Amino acid sequence: MELSNIKENKFFKWIINKYVITILVFAILLLFSPNNNLIYYFKIKEQCKEVEQQKNFILEEIKQDSIRNADLEKNIKAKEKYGREKYLMKAANEDIYVIKQQENISSVKE
Repeated sequence: MELSNIKENKFFKWIINKYVITILVFAILLLFSPNNNLIYYFKIKEQCKEVEQQKNFILEEIKQDSIRNADLEKNIKAKEKYGREKYLMKAANEDIYVIKQQENISSVKE
């Protein structure tokens, strides 16, 4: 093929178009620029979703804890039950026995 035939080709004319060149350069910059590329954008978007899920989980926990706190402030029996379960507290006239299971230790023959 001669040079004149290549220049008259429709594909070559389309590629040389200044708008196509501008769009290609812009697309390359978007894909490969170090600070603002598409890969970085999708990673940040994924992290944002994870943080949003953590936020929703923490808000739900706060809601449950505030309900529990309101119940503990109003009800003395609920305070006693919570203290016994959470902090292993006991009343003055009762004994608490903690039973631990002993692990089997086998002797190693050499």
